[in-house]
Amino acid sequence: MALDLLLPSIRRDQRMFWIHAGPHKAASSYIKERLRQNRDPLAAQGVLLDGEHNHLAKAVRLGDHQVLEQQLSCLPQGVHRILLSSSSLDTQLLKSDVLEKLQTLCGRYGFSLGVSYVIREQHSWINSIYCHRVRRFRVTPTFPQYCESIMRDSKGWDIDYVSKFQRLEQTPGLTRLFLPLSRQVTTPDPFLALVSALDLDQPDGPDGWQEGRPTKDNIQPGTRGIWMSSLCRELVVKCGVDPAALRGVGKVIRDIAIERSWDRETFNGFDQSLLNRLNTFYADSNELFAQRHWGVSWKQLFPERPAAQRVYLGPGSDSERQEMRQLMVLALRRLGFPLRRRRRFFKLYDAAVCG
Repeated sequence: MALDLLLPSIRRDQRMFWIHAGPHKAASSYIKERLRQNRDPLAAQGVLLDGEHNHLAKAVRLGDHQVLEQQLSCLPQGVHRILLSSSSLDTQLLKSDVLEKLQTLCGRYGFSLGVSYVIREQHSWINSIYCHRVRRFRVTPTFPQYCESIMRDSKGWDIDYVSKFQRLEQTPGLTRLFLPLSRQVTTPDPFLALVSALDLDQPDGPDGWQEGRPTKDNIQPGTRGIWMSSLCRELVVKCGVDPAALRGVGKVIRDIAIERSWDRETFNGFDQSLLNRLNTFYADSNELFAQRHWGVSWKQLFPERPAAQRVYLGPGSDSERQEMRQLMVLALRRLGFPLRRRRRFFKLYDAAVCG
């Protein structure tokens, strides 16, 4: 049976400046795209979205209240809700005084402030961010080391939800909405959950809310793409080349992965032991957070499941070694890796792959 959550009561006629702030990049991009595809039916219900260039979200991120004030002071007649979605605002809103200043600004024009976040299990979040870092050639330790560093230094990257959202709890008058990315809830789709929580009506007709256009912006490159990205960065550095000087870092190998459907075999770095440690580490905090904001147990929303580790360790056959080498040649060409250093690169590559 689907779980009914205790969510804040929001009336459709409330004048609100609403920010969906992530932190789940894929979910936020999905929400933003579906909002854009439904701009007209939302406008018919008095909802104004950010422009195509996200100028309002950018103004919030930069603290440019002049832009926000200009928008609030000249709203079209009938608008009583401004709605933004941008994962780039995740940490910005949690900084000192940011929410208070936004509240003061909104209050001058009769608007209250509301903030929403999508909540998922920490292991899913860590796995996603790890892949994002490796894909973009960021300095990243091994997956187990990365997990250990997060648990050891929560100030570096806080994914303890009670701690992370403490500032939201301490801001009087702020409407807080946390949407669990869970299959156990009545409305598991994050876009539909958001518009439902905001008391917005589904458009008339058989199609209802329009679907968003598919995007590959947040697609994981899969196990092979992660392996290739990690090894490529390591060898680029050993060849004395700055990864930041390459073209399309983060895109080139992902595109190769998508072309070959590697993205269908998603990377998952957790073995059972590491997953158990992480779940235990956050268990008490997660339970407190779930009871406080949803009135249910965390384990009801996110039942524990066995680890499903998927890691590519490199080519195992001659034909596979040949294929992966050819694809690395293609990757270097697209990245604009210096021609004079490619011999050195592949000497190191062959030593790493063939032993």
